[in-house]
Amino acid sequence: MNLSTEAKVGSVSVIALILLAYMIVSLGNFNFGDKGYQVEAVFSQVNGLKQGNSLRYAGVEIGVIKDIAVVPDGVMVTCLVHPGVQIPTGSIFRIGSDGIVGDKYINISPPAESTGFLSPNDRVRGEEVQGFDQLMASSDQTLAEARQLLKSLNEILGDDKVKEAMKDSILNAKELTNNLNRMSATLARMAENNEANINEIIGNLNHMTAALQNVTGRVDRMLASVDNNGQTAQDLRETIENIKNTSARIEKMAAALDGVVTDPETAKNVKGILSNARSASEKADKMLEKFGDMKVQGSVDMLHDNTTGKYSNDVNFRINTTPQDFAVIGVDGIGDSSKTNLQVGKGSDQFAGRVGVIDSKVGMGIDTKLGKDLKLSIDAYDPNDFRIKLRTQYDITPDTFIIGQTDSINRAAEKNIYIGVGHNF
Repeated sequence: MNLSTEAKVGSVSVIALILLAYMIVSLGNFNFGDKGYQVEAVFSQVNGLKQGNSLRYAGVEIGVIKDIAVVPDGVMVTCLVHPGVQIPTGSIFRIGSDGIVGDKYINISPPAESTGFLSPNDRVRGEEVQGFDQLMASSDQTLAEARQLLKSLNEILGDDKVKEAMKDSILNAKELTNNLNRMSATLARMAENNEANINEIIGNLNHMTAALQNVTGRVDRMLASVDNNGQTAQDLRETIENIKNTSARIEKMAAALDGVVTDPETAKNVKGILSNARSASEKADKMLEKFGDMKVQGSVDMLHDNTTGKYSNDVNFRINTTPQDFAVIGVDGIGDSSKTNLQVGKGSDQFAGRVGVIDSKVGMGIDTKLGKDLKLSIDAYDPNDFRIKLRTQYDITPDTFIIGQTDSINRAAEKNIYIGVGHNF
């Protein structure tokens, strides 16, 4: 069928009008009859939100803004939700915008947990979002506070006294820097000039270590000769055992004679023998008991006084007869002015007291631990020329330690300070 030119033009015009009407309806969000269901959201303010703007759920468009009305508690926005879309209860309604100058819309954020869905005509409370106007207002307030702060700083810094104080501070800092530079240079010169002394001190320490090893070897040999590889202790134990056994035999013999002797004087002597035998047996038991608990620990020290150049070699033995009772036997200053130590004490490793002969003089002392590795000893001795001896000991291994000692801390003119090392064996 052939159409005339007028018919063709008319058909094209009708199709164009239909397309134009579709575009107007689609882009203008015109609805011919409400489809879906309504949900109401109340906001404190809806600046820029208009009827026909979109309603989105997690960024996906699910409806449009149907109406905006003022209510006593704010602004009520009626939202038309597309059919088949369900909004979980507890969802958050916020007003957003497409860019700074873009259209406003309501965006719904899903809740963390939900027990159901909103029903038609349900009303929710929308959350406020910091809009551009509020941001500008906050910025104005911040700028006003900044101006006030600058004004206060100008008032403080503009004061002549403050300026003078700041100037003095800068000058003092410069002078302090110069002093630090001079001190650094002085320390560098001291280190350079005393390099020989430092090397000498290190050499002395090496000599001290070698001498300490020599003294330790001598003490080991002395102990070996005295102890005879344990034979001396064994002989002593056997002697005490023999005393005990002999006393027991004598007691049995005296007890047997006690019943047959009729002479009064002889009977009296027998009873005396019984008493003496029992006493000897009891003493032997006590000696064996103490001998079994006895522990001996020796120590050797190598000390040096850098001021006078003197050395002091000390050897002492601590004999524990019980866990709480002990005796100290030894000699300080071997080879120079040997001084005897002979003391008895009581206490534990944490705290103990001693009394007896200290450096060949009568006195008393205490030992205490300050922490795991540090030990402090204080001795007061020599009643005729009272002196206080202070000694600190720091363990660097279980049996080796560093020593700091002064023999007369209460006498400044005679004060000597020894530094050295020691070893337990």
